[in-house]
Amino acid sequence: MKNIIIDTDTGSDDAVALVMALRDPSVKVIAVTTVAGNVGVDQATENALIAIDNAGSYKPPVYKGIAKPLVCDLGEAAQLHNVDEMGKLGFGIPGQKIVNEHAVDALIRLIDSGDGRIELVTLGPLTNIAAAMLQAPEVMKKIPQITMMGGAHFYSNPHSACAEFNIMTDPEAADVVFKFGIPVTMVTLEACQTNNAILNSQDIAKFKAAGGSAAFCVDCNQSVINLSRKARGHEELDLPDAVAYAVFSNPALIKTTFIAQTLIELGGVYTRGTTVFRLRVGFFETAKLEINSKIVTEVHGNAFKDFMYDLVKN
Repeated sequence: MKNIIIDTDTGSDDAVALVMALRDPSVKVIAVTTVAGNVGVDQATENALIAIDNAGSYKPPVYKGIAKPLVCDLGEAAQLHNVDEMGKLGFGIPGQKIVNEHAVDALIRLIDSGDGRIELVTLGPLTNIAAAMLQAPEVMKKIPQITMMGGAHFYSNPHSACAEFNIMTDPEAADVVFKFGIPVTMVTLEACQTNNAILNSQDIAKFKAAGGSAAFCVDCNQSVINLSRKARGHEELDLPDAVAYAVFSNPALIKTTFIAQTLIELGGVYTRGTTVFRLRVGFFETAKLEINSKIVTEVHGNAFKDFMYDLVKN
């Protein structure tokens, strides 16, 4: 059984990933840490507690983390997800309370005690992770692997011309993580948008009809589904964080991947937060190409949806 900590800014797709992880018999969620991103950290924490309640499984401890990026202002994505309304959609007030310990301190303590047996799955900006690395590098070096939802090629970004939201929200934190030396599997935005990975109206109806946790996974995303209907004339739902979790739990779902030296652009009016994937050293370059990541750009979409459904159905 794999032991993981999930770090999340708990938007509606994060909530689905949390439900999947908590119902996955091959995984034990040691803790959930929250960070500002999709919404402020207080709302992200409440949303995480709501998701845990609706997983209908065990309840790992939840630790609230950092409320803003390392050096810049927070730009929330609530206009897309409307996740601040999650608690007003009939899910009720979560019964579980957060632990009175900061997420960064909890990360350091738990990873130190885990002796290299705890992996990280990150679903939001990397602020908590970078802060822990800066504070206790010798401890954080014990992490064997980080699987993250983040990054994209230029054509995939809805928030800016070049940068995916999780990386764009705190590029300095991402820069720390990618330079730290821990192997990273990055599941990009386009991985959830290709090869039938997007839930269509039939898929949505199937999850809804299953009730329980499966219905919650659709219901908490109703704002996104409504937006799709308005913009495209039909219902569909892409779930980047759910795809990232699925890749962690079941790597056989990966269809297209490559290894790279991933660099984070920290400047530029249009390019701040861009993930730059260096695949080779140029003809005139003398710098060594230092591979630090495996980049996932496509999954087997129908297999992913079957995997998710099997985890969340009652």
